[in-house]
Amino acid sequence: MSEQPSRRRFMKAAALGTVAVTAAATPALAQERTPAPADRQAQALAEIVRLRFGQHLNEAQMKSVQQRLARALATAEQLKRTRLENGDEPAFVFVPGE
Repeated sequence: MSEQPSRRRFMKAAALGTVAVTAAATPALAQERTPAPADRQAQALAEIVRLRFGQHLNEAQMKSVQQRLARALATAEQLKRTRLENGDEPAFVFVPGE
């Protein structure tokens, strides 16, 4: 019996796919110090999405998924490179009453 696709099932599958890719890449990363480019990682993750949900997605949607994955991975890399000191304030400060 097949259930209708839902956001919750999609997110669970995406999270499991990310864990699987990370677990599979761990031995390779131990030998190779340079990280794989974000576009190759996005392609690998998009392939997992295609295998799991390909029957529900058309080509335009798959292309959109891969682009979003590439942007998310690029953003994550940029955040990793950002150095913060212990006393750095957030980008915004909440001031009640203003």
